Amino acid sequence: MKIGVNNLNFSYGSKRVLQVSNVSFEQGKAYGIVGKNGAGKTTFFKCLVNIITNYQGSVLIDGLEVRTNLNVLGNVGIVLDDMSPYRNRTGMFNLRYFAGLRGGMPFENVMKLADELEISGDLETKVSKYSLGMTKKLQLLISLMNDAEILIFDEPFRGLDAKTVDWFRGYLTQLKQQGRTILISSHVQEDIESIADHVFVLENGDFSAAFDLSDTTQDFIYSVEVSDPVHFRLMLEDAGVSVGMAGKLIQFTASEELYRKVFKQAVAKDIEFYQVKKEVQFAKFVR
Repeated sequence: MKIGVNNLNFSYGSKRVLQVSNVSFEQGKAYGIVGKNGAGKTTFFKCLVNIITNYQGSVLIDGLEVRTNLNVLGNVGIVLDDMSPYRNRTGMFNLRYFAGLRGGMPFENVMKLADELEISGDLETKVSKYSLGMTKKLQLLISLMNDAEILIFDEPFRGLDAKTVDWFRGYLTQLKQQGRTILISSHVQEDIESIADHVFVLENGDFSAAFDLSDTTQDFIYSVEVSDPVHFRLMLEDAGVSVGMAGKLIQFTASEELYRKVFKQAVAKDIEFYQVKKEVQFAKFVR
């Protein structure tokens, strides 16, 4: 299923939060949505699933306007960073409640997922007694149990143990291969890189940049410390690369091919490399 967003504008009082011109998310792709705190990522997700309705513009799922075709949301699973299950009820109550909202579903499949998440033994316990990690597992289970075609995750890895993070990354990769559309936000670069095909940067209420992670010619951000920074900077500038400094580190943006070329030239001139750090360009938006 495809998502299309056109001229989406939303404000909290006098503060403009979103002014997204046009963006679309294709079926069978995973998208990382990144941006600084307060960029509007959670608000954007809430508009997509009709939690926020008083926006201007349109949100379409498979060509249908969400606000007037609420049934399309039956094919959407979502975890928001600020959402919580009913804490004074058991995990099982929450599962049955949200399953009922979606018209019911085979509970054998739900319990199989619960076993994989290692939460099945705690479903008869009230959520108020859950740890942060257990609560997040329950949220994930609720979002995944209806086998949705579109999955939206806002900081889904926060609070999870390393074993569950590995399981979840693998599970999402399988779902993507099955043709699901996945949107995910995270402040951990590795989370985005392990799942996403494309990264969209949300900045000042709109998407300001996009990166195709499968593009082998993309530029990276390099931070390098060398034995002869003056000559290394001159070599970069001769190659047409703009250079900056951060303490002892020379910082620049270049393709991997160009970096390797300059690196070989530097080594041939006996310049030693003390440290090299390479980052994808969207890295600064997930810190």
